[in-house]
Amino acid sequence: MNNNSNIYSIITLCLVLFIAYNYFYKEDNTFEQQEQVLQNRIDSLNTQALKYKHERDSLDNNIISLNDSLLDLQSQIVNKSNQIYKLKKAYAKKVQHINNYTVSDINEYLTNRYKK
Repeated sequence: MNNNSNIYSIITLCLVLFIAYNYFYKEDNTFEQQEQVLQNRIDSLNTQALKYKHERDSLDNNIISLNDSLLDLQSQIVNKSNQIYKLKKAYAKKVQHINNYTVSDINEYLTNRYKK
């Protein structure tokens, strides 16, 4: 019986060693798989970050272009405002000048103009 007991002990020891070897080997493999999954996620996030950077750069360029257009429009508004002011001033002078005419002056002007 001692001989059988030794054989069972050896078989049991072999099974325990086999299970332990497979367990630790799978742990290493699982760690590598997890590392690969994490690396894939990091690569994916880096790709997305790069994509968002390009989109942000494009939007920044659009903002700069729109700001330039806005500055140009503001310059045009200032120029138009200056022109309107000059026209108002010239018109006010003409109105003031017309207000100096009497009715007889106007009648004389129209008569001479349409006399021909």
